[in-house]
Amino acid sequence: MNGGAFAALRHPMFLRIVRIGLGGILLAAALAKIGDGSGFALQIHNFRLAPIWSENLIAMTLPWIELCTGLALVVGIRDRAAGALALVMMLVFTAAVGSAWARGLDFECGCFGKATASHIGANKFIENIGLTLLALVASLPTRTSS
Repeated sequence: MNGGAFAALRHPMFLRIVRIGLGGILLAAALAKIGDGSGFALQIHNFRLAPIWSENLIAMTLPWIELCTGLALVVGIRDRAAGALALVMMLVFTAAVGSAWARGLDFECGCFGKATASHIGANKFIENIGLTLLALVASLPTRTSS
């Protein structure tokens, strides 16, 4: 099997660009939610996946995890670990969106706060798959030889 495409994904400059882009997206998402904890808690409730007692806790902590992960990716500190954490988050987010979509729920996802809210559905699911793939690439080790 030709490792050329895989090796290209691990090129240091390509990884840096992917990590900065993904980090910027996570920072935007975090900052939009940090100022509106109660609104974000309501969005979490709409998914009907987490126990009610945990919704406020998730709403208070998740944006800060996104913020720290995004900063690590943008600044380049432990960026591979941050990519792996972003991958785990994106897998969970994609599963949550897919589950809500499959159950026919119709609400705004709250992914980027209320300012740029988009509804659960095919478009949001495809967007999340794309972000999951970016996070997968961001978690790859940097190619060490050319």
